[in-house]
Amino acid sequence: MQAEATNPARASEQQAQKPTRSGRQGELLFAALLSTLLFAYAGFILAVIWADVAWLAMPGAESGKRGITKVLTSPDVATEVLTALKLSLVTSFISSILAMTVAIPSAYALSRYRLPFRSLIDTVIDLPIVIPPLIAGISLLIFFNQMGFGIQLEKWLRVVYSQRGIVVAQFFIASAFCIRATKAAIDQVNPRFESVARSLGCGPVRAFWQITLPLAKTGLMAGWIMTWARAMGEFAPIMVFAGATPLYTAVLPVTAFLNLSVGNIETSVAVTVLMIVIASVTLLLFKKLGGQGYLW
Repeated sequence: MQAEATNPARASEQQAQKPTRSGRQGELLFAALLSTLLFAYAGFILAVIWADVAWLAMPGAESGKRGITKVLTSPDVATEVLTALKLSLVTSFISSILAMTVAIPSAYALSRYRLPFRSLIDTVIDLPIVIPPLIAGISLLIFFNQMGFGIQLEKWLRVVYSQRGIVVAQFFIASAFCIRATKAAIDQVNPRFESVARSLGCGPVRAFWQITLPLAKTGLMAGWIMTWARAMGEFAPIMVFAGATPLYTAVLPVTAFLNLSVGNIETSVAVTVLMIVIASVTLLLFKKLGGQGYLW
């Protein structure tokens, strides 16, 4: 009798759990709405990017040629773009290596230790990411020109309005981003592996080098690639702090802006397409290495 009383209760519960026809239709409609918005936004991004490529492929009104052809056939334009490309690659590589040097120990400390004022330190590290880039450039300029310690550094390094200043500006922004990316990779390594190594006689340094870093190396490499891309795309801090001198401190984003400001639309759009290609390849490498889509 008890089983008979239980079975109808189970049957009614199972029936209640089964979605009704109207419920399934509601779920499909909701999923279709969200997917439509997602595809619409992705299509908008692709349309904006395709507009640059399509515009370059169109014949010019006067000369009959636009960005890519002009870069390939004009020695002056080609020299300017190639110099900017080389400068961007070299400075962003140096700044990303410096950022990783700071980010790995900093991220490990944030991930593993209960530090005093941890919340405050965590917030301070995020500031270069969220403050406007122009403000970052102005702040660097004030620090190296007006503050006592910064003035001494300037006398020693000569970074203001120089190519070294490009590295400083990129480092200031990219390091905070790099710490976040590196911490995301280290957080994925189970601390128990380090504890087991320590119990077997490994010291903290040896456990860090032989356990944590090898296990996190793919994520660290992905984080470094994205940090390099972030440094290469910096514009406002570099323009304010290092200057915008063609063939000297004009990296690719600055070169695009300078050409746009004087009416060289073709060269500006050609540089834009070049940077979009670089960014796309960087994202593909990031995803290939298993990089996460979030860093916070």
